[in-house]
Amino acid sequence: MRSSFKCWAGALLVSLVAGCGGSLFKTAIPASQTYQLTPLAADAPAVAPFDALLLVGLPVVAPGLDSERIAVLHPDRRLDYFAGSQWGAPVPEVVQNIVVASLQNTGRMRGVQRDLANFRPDFVLQLDVRAFQAEYAGGGAPRVRVDIIATIGRLNDRSSMLSIPAVALEQADANTLTAVTAAFDKALQSAVRTLLANVIDYVGRTKGPTAAPLKPSGTSE
Repeated sequence: MRSSFKCWAGALLVSLVAGCGGSLFKTAIPASQTYQLTPLAADAPAVAPFDALLLVGLPVVAPGLDSERIAVLHPDRRLDYFAGSQWGAPVPEVVQNIVVASLQNTGRMRGVQRDLANFRPDFVLQLDVRAFQAEYAGGGAPRVRVDIIATIGRLNDRSSMLSIPAVALEQADANTLTAVTAAFDKALQSAVRTLLANVIDYVGRTKGPTAAPLKPSGTSE
């Protein structure tokens, strides 16, 4: 009897240790934590917005990324997901919302939309998300990679298209979900900052501003 009890207790201890060591990647565990990413902050524009309406299409994403789950890539190129956690929406919607909100916050466009329901856009921005994952190279905290290829052009005018690559790498401060999602936030903002600079430059060269620089508040004519 005592021998049987020892065997049972030993097996239980081994299973508990194994569960603790791999809990971060046991993807069968239901998601209990939802993480949000933030757009670039609004800036007061020094000039009037361009007379341009921009459509940001729903991004195309690499295989395995079209999910609410937070992706992680292991050194053997095995794609996995953090357990018990998720984004607030599938990755295509997350990226689209961040890009749209960030563009709106610049105040440089007459309008930015995410579908064709109400208005006919002047420009279309298509996003191809090639990487959106935490990457482990061995022990320790992972590095987050965000790799986006954007294509912008006038509606129905392929000759005006411009391809914009935006790659960002951000090292997580610790091997915890809080630190990893914070690294995702920084990496996505960095990539979006690159996209916005190029998009605004392209629209400015193609469309041009509609008004003179805005006067500071409180000044007279």
